[in-house]
Amino acid sequence: MKSKYFLLLTMFYFLGAVKSKAQNTLYFMDRLPQSQQYNPALIPKVNFYLNLPAIGFEQIELNNSGFNLGELLDFTDNLGSSNYNPDEFVNSIGDYNKTTLESKTNLLSFGFKLKKSGYFSLNLSQRNFIDLTAPPDIVYLLDDFEKISERLPIHISGINLQMNAFSQLSVTWAKSINKKLTIGISPKLIGALGGISTERLSLDIEEIEPGEYETNFEGKMVVGMPVPINPSALNENGELIQDQDILDDDWYESLSAGDLFQNPGLAIDLGVNYQLDQKWSFSASFLDLGKSKWTKNAYNLYYDGETTQVDDLKDLKIKIPSKLFVGANYNLSRNWNTSLLYRNVFYESGNNQSATLSLNGYVGRMLSTSFSYTAGQTFNNLGLGLRLRFLPGTDLYVVTDNILHAINYKNVQYSAIAFGVNLLFGTQSKNQEIEEPEKIEE
Repeated sequence: MKSKYFLLLTMFYFLGAVKSKAQNTLYFMDRLPQSQQYNPALIPKVNFYLNLPAIGFEQIELNNSGFNLGELLDFTDNLGSSNYNPDEFVNSIGDYNKTTLESKTNLLSFGFKLKKSGYFSLNLSQRNFIDLTAPPDIVYLLDDFEKISERLPIHISGINLQMNAFSQLSVTWAKSINKKLTIGISPKLIGALGGISTERLSLDIEEIEPGEYETNFEGKMVVGMPVPINPSALNENGELIQDQDILDDDWYESLSAGDLFQNPGLAIDLGVNYQLDQKWSFSASFLDLGKSKWTKNAYNLYYDGETTQVDDLKDLKIKIPSKLFVGANYNLSRNWNTSLLYRNVFYESGNNQSATLSLNGYVGRMLSTSFSYTAGQTFNNLGLGLRLRFLPGTDLYVVTDNILHAINYKNVQYSAIAFGVNLLFGTQSKNQEIEEPEKIEE
C-alpha cells in the first residue's frame, strides 16, 4: 500500500480548524460565560452574551508524554545527517508515546438570564479529539522518508488510535433550587463527521525504488466519514486500489450545512454548584457523556500487508472522552477568591488527571484576572487569565494554563490556551444576585 494511504490516520485532524483551549484556569473566571461549558451549573455573571463565529471561542489542548517541541525539532532538523544518531532520542521516549488533542471552534453561541434565578444558553460548535498511543518509532513518520532511507525497512507495531470529529448543538439550562444549590443540565445533539478507531495496528515502511516508498499496514481499523469512499478507489472485490484516492478530490465541496448532523447522536453534561456560606462554595460536573454515531459512510478496513479489504458498517459508535470536574472556591474578599480544581479526562488509552490552584479576582470593572498553577502531565504550568473591557459591552479575553510556554515555546509538551471576544450586556459584580445587574460600563 502506498504511503498516501496514511491519510486515513491523519485526515480527520484537519476536518476542523485547530484552535485553542484552557479548561482549568477558565473554570472559575465567572465573568467569562465560557466557564459554563465546563459546568452547566455555573451561572455567568452577565444578563446576556453573544459569541460570533470564529472570534467568540477558540481552543486547543495538547498533551504529549514522551518529548517536547524542542526535542522534536532537534530530531527532525538533524535526521539524515551523517553524524547524527536518532536512536538516543527515540529510546528516550520510552516504550510508548501517548498524544492527546482536543480542539473546539465556536460557530455561534448566546445565553441570557432567566427571570426565576436561572440561565439559558445555546451553543453550536465543531469539536475534534485525537488519542494516539504508539511505539517511539512513530516519530519517523513526522519527517521525509528520504532522511531515514538507510534505516529502512522500519516496523512499527501496536498503534492504537482514536479520532473523533463532530458538530455539536447544545442547550444549557441552569436553575437555582434555593440560595445555596444550583443545578445545570446540557443535552447535546452530536453530528458525527470523521472518526477512526484501531486495534494494535502495525506499519511497515520500505523503499521499493530510489525515492519511492511503500507503507504496508496490518490490523483492523473502523472508519466513519462525512462522505462515502470514492467508488473508483475500490475494485470488484471491495479492496482498495493503490493508485486511487480514497476520497474524491473535491469531497469537501459536496458538504453543506445540512450535512453537519447527517449522522446524529446524543450526549449530555451535568453539573451542580453548592454555596455553603459566604466564604465557601463547591461544584462538580460530568461532561460529554455520549458517543458519536454513524449510520452511513462507516467502514471496516482489514489490512493484511498486501491488500486492504473494505466492508460497509451499518452502525459505528466512537466514544467521546468524558470529563469530571470537582472544584472548591473560597472568597478572600469582595473581589478576590482562591480555588482548587481537580479534572479527569477519560480517554480510551487511560485517564489524564490534573489539579489547579488559582487566585481569581477583579481589578475594577474593566479587568478580571486569574493566576494559576496546574500539576498534571507536567509540573511547570503557571497559568494566567485576563478579561479586558475594551469597548462598551465588549470583552477581549486570553486564558492559558501555561504562560511560560509563550516565552519558551520549545518546552511545550502540554499546551492549553483559550481566547476570543464576548459581546456582553448587564455585567454583574461578584457579590450581586443575578436579578440585580450593573449598568454597562461606558
